[in-house]
Amino acid sequence: MNKPGLLFICVVFLLSTSLFGRTHHPPDAKYSVVEGVSIPVPPFEHPRLFLRARDLDDLKKRLSHPVLKPVWEDLQKEAAKNTQNRVTVDALRYLIDPDPELGRRTLAAALDTIRKSSWIDPHLRDQSRPIGRMMVTGAAVYDWCYELLTGDQKDAFIEQLIRLAKMLECGYPPTSRGSVTGHSSEWMIMRDMISAGIAIYDEYPEMYHLAAARFFGGHLPVRNWWYPGHAFHQGSAYAETRFSSDLYPLWIFDRLGAGNVYHPAQQFVPYQWIYMKRPDGQLLRSGDGQSKPPKLRSLLCASYYGDGYVLADYLENPGIYGMNKLYEFLWRDPDLQALPKTDLPLSRYMGFPYGWMVARSGWDQQSVICEMKVNIYNFINHQHHDAGAFQIYYNGPLAIDSGLYQGTGGSYISAHNVNYYKRTIAHNSLLIYDPEEKFLTGGFRNIKKVNDGGQRLPHLWRAAANLDQLLNADFKTGEVSGHWFGPDSKLPEYTYLKGDITASYSAKVRQVERSFVFMNLNERAVPAVLAVFDRIVSSSASFKKYWLLHSMEEPEIKGNRVTVTLSRPGWSGKLVNTNLLPGPGDIETSKVGGQGREFWVFGENFPNQVLPGRNPDDYETGEWRVELSPIKRRATSLFLNVMEVMKAGTASPYSVEKIESADLVGVKIAGRAVLFNKGGIRADRPLFFSIKGHGLYKLLVTDLAEGTWQVWKNGRLFIPALEVTADAGILYFQGEAGSYELRR
Repeated sequence: MNKPGLLFICVVFLLSTSLFGRTHHPPDAKYSVVEGVSIPVPPFEHPRLFLRARDLDDLKKRLSHPVLKPVWEDLQKEAAKNTQNRVTVDALRYLIDPDPELGRRTLAAALDTIRKSSWIDPHLRDQSRPIGRMMVTGAAVYDWCYELLTGDQKDAFIEQLIRLAKMLECGYPPTSRGSVTGHSSEWMIMRDMISAGIAIYDEYPEMYHLAAARFFGGHLPVRNWWYPGHAFHQGSAYAETRFSSDLYPLWIFDRLGAGNVYHPAQQFVPYQWIYMKRPDGQLLRSGDGQSKPPKLRSLLCASYYGDGYVLADYLENPGIYGMNKLYEFLWRDPDLQALPKTDLPLSRYMGFPYGWMVARSGWDQQSVICEMKVNIYNFINHQHHDAGAFQIYYNGPLAIDSGLYQGTGGSYISAHNVNYYKRTIAHNSLLIYDPEEKFLTGGFRNIKKVNDGGQRLPHLWRAAANLDQLLNADFKTGEVSGHWFGPDSKLPEYTYLKGDITASYSAKVRQVERSFVFMNLNERAVPAVLAVFDRIVSSSASFKKYWLLHSMEEPEIKGNRVTVTLSRPGWSGKLVNTNLLPGPGDIETSKVGGQGREFWVFGENFPNQVLPGRNPDDYETGEWRVELSPIKRRATSLFLNVMEVMKAGTASPYSVEKIESADLVGVKIAGRAVLFNKGGIRADRPLFFSIKGHGLYKLLVTDLAEGTWQVWKNGRLFIPALEVTADAGILYFQGEAGSYELRR
């Protein structure tokens, strides 16, 4: 087997490196050590913030480029809105066509604007964002009109920039808050203070030394640790702020002469959102907030790395807000061509420290999209406690993340957020209910915390301050036990992910494992199937276990089947879940939801509604879930559920049949068979199973030890050698009905 997607990654990397020489200058920065951290030294020239003198010819050409000319025109419109915008644009005009009168007027107006800037309470949440943006304004004008500055003006600018820096949440010196998540992981250090420090470096190097040392010593190491996972942990809504923030140092230090300071895997983070994008333009829900289509984050990343796929994703819903157009004008690669995402593999794995998989049936309007999560680490803040969760979209949201971030019941600091929205109970995951369990936190002290039966709150729900703390505290919540898709890496018939998520829970469990197999059937009636197998071992047989399925509309329960049918305007999808384990007579199926029970947590509802004036149709909060529980209490419980997706009004033509032997259990459906190890181990000894029926079947056997295996059928050697890799732990082959033996 070839590693899925490896060829594609190599092609894109070669493309990006070939473009690098055309769009970036060779690194020429010198370095110094500050507080034990090596940082690049700003060159003794101006301009040096966002661009240098060697970039001015390119800057002038941008005025007339057909892609960037409209951006320049939009910047003129922004300049008319307020003085802060105007002085930034005027300083840029001065760079393009030096006019001493314009430059002096701009310096005076900028200094006056900064002096008059004030905030009623600079310590209020989110106030650091406009304060920091004012610092960028002062820094740009100072640097771009530097040759016209008087000594008194330099002193005045520096005084004001220090005043503003002291208002930021990170403080000045910037020692407060963490470098991993939170507001100090956004613009205030990585753009605002670094920009101001670069501008005033010749006269006042302290600010740059402090900010750059914090970035290179704190922010950069943890980002370069997580970038190889090709994903972002704070959700797709907050990515527009936080991943975009990461891209400012990328460009700032490159233009300063340091080259790319990040791990080059940063290029592939936006692929997460390419794969999560639904046919309606929205993204699958992820983390706090409504998922936003990528804007500046994708454009800046695409332009730096020369990535046409990321650019294509941006162009599906283009538009940069307000004065952020400044960065588009300065840094966008206007000659970069979009590449069709139909060239990409249909499945994508996001590895350590995430363990996430997204599988699609296609790229058109009738595509099924399925997200599956392990969560190797949980970074807290805007990431949810959703290890083992899945989502399914087909002609509407079928299996959803439920709840609402900002509503009538509050947002981040609210009972709904603390007790429902962020917690496991709001996701398609597993609960193990220990009635004595307490969920303790270091924050949210004025909010009662209830027991949702779900996953623990790492580090008392306090985010890590830096990489060392992230690695040495209890943020690790899972392991990927197997992952693969194939046999064709571009058009896979199956996508497999297995995770050990025991560490996501407290001592109430001894083992929790979840396996996913997404089957792309590539046919009209039932385009895709998701099989989910769970093995749970609780520390007490008395703890009740729950398998959860959340939906937008009220589900229908008949026997061992749960049906979710979408009927709202614009939606026409349907999901049918067949429960195969626990067996008949040992399964309790309950429906929870409806008015007053939308966000129900074991006896208490935590209401939250869409704010007045906003369209409720834009917020898929959900209000229904199905809970499956074994009737007989035991320490070890197995769940096997099989979800077929189809259009409303369609009846599945397939039977869903359980396959079981001494060691294996699985499902036969639509000419496919999938088998899991009931013991949760990778088998290294012979395994037996039988397939009944007629015709040819595609067989996927999971949980196998690495090595060469033989397939015997009806007592005869059928396939003499098949290789099982360490990453996958699976065999995939075709065979007719019969009795099979696997030998290693």
